[in-house]
Amino acid sequence: METNRRAFLKGAGASALAAGTAAPAAQNEKPIRLAIIGTGYRGWAHLAILKALPGYQVVALADPTPENLDRAATLAPGAKTYADYHKLLAERKDVDAVVVITPSFLHADATVAALDRGLPVLCEKPMATTVQDANRMIEASRKSGKPLYIGFQKRLVPLTAKMKELAAAGEIGKIVFASGNLFRGDWNPRSWKYTNPKTGVATNWRYLTFTEGSALLEDGVHEIDSMNWMINDRVERVTASGGNNIFKNRETADHVATIIEYESGVKLSFELCLFAPNAGPAGRRMVLIGSEGVMYPENGKVAIRKREGKAVRYVDVVDSTPKAVTSNAVGSAQDSETYKQYLLFAQCVREGKPPLVDPEAAKTVIKLILLAEKSLREHRVMSWNDLPA
Repeated sequence: METNRRAFLKGAGASALAAGTAAPAAQNEKPIRLAIIGTGYRGWAHLAILKALPGYQVVALADPTPENLDRAATLAPGAKTYADYHKLLAERKDVDAVVVITPSFLHADATVAALDRGLPVLCEKPMATTVQDANRMIEASRKSGKPLYIGFQKRLVPLTAKMKELAAAGEIGKIVFASGNLFRGDWNPRSWKYTNPKTGVATNWRYLTFTEGSALLEDGVHEIDSMNWMINDRVERVTASGGNNIFKNRETADHVATIIEYESGVKLSFELCLFAPNAGPAGRRMVLIGSEGVMYPENGKVAIRKREGKAVRYVDVVDSTPKAVTSNAVGSAQDSETYKQYLLFAQCVREGKPPLVDPEAAKTVIKLILLAEKSLREHRVMSWNDLPA
């Protein structure tokens, strides 16, 4: 698995790192007809971005929550709405691809159902909440012969893509240590409510382990994926500590600190906190430390500091995303990287190109984070084989 992942990064994945990536569809090409499964806040952002992409046409929407579905319908005029995605997949023969933007624990079932219908799928992160579900998704993609693209769109953030490019070119020597954090406010209190079978109470789905998987699987996963992608090595051990110091009446943690150890000796540390809504510049940090220097984002550029103590070198980063894509936000995270992700997904659908985010690599990140959750709960160091492959 790891050999294939490395080969992929040196090939198709590496060529996309410029993050201007793919060209929009030619004017004479028929648009890719999309069905969107899941139309909450994140779904609305996807729909707003899709309005700036003439290469796509949203023809169907599915969500069991009427108010979310009604809001989505205003953003995709002409799309037919469904309360049940199974009915959508059974009825619609005019769909070319499916986008899954449901709560995390529903990703696998919706993705497998679409792939079984012979439809390419773009599934939001995290891929799933268990390794077993990730394996089901990978197998469904293999059997159908259709691409499965996992939505780690933060790899396409210009600063992140440039750091990957510079690190791969040896600008700071061999990566030896990496560090990052995400200090933010709590989850959206208006998120979809799931009836907790233990209590019978409708509960924000991000508060429950069954529906979210873990706090790190929902956020912090982007940063961990990006740094793991840059390190590009096999994970050996994972240690984590955390819990609920502020938001005590929920299952999922409100803060986590984790250390990931790789076979080569590289270490990655990452911290997530959900009770720091006004953290300022310290709220999101990503640092790579190599044998010859240090690299990190600073004021929209990549800063490189060599060990010899020379002046800092700043590398400019350009984002060519049209301003119209993000100028009229209607949902959370309406961003240029999701726009670029749709350009790349179109290449998967039209040309059969492999996705930038290989599903096996996406599964690796799930396993890594689930090991961190297991370490947090069991108060012990986890080895890679403490969860199934």
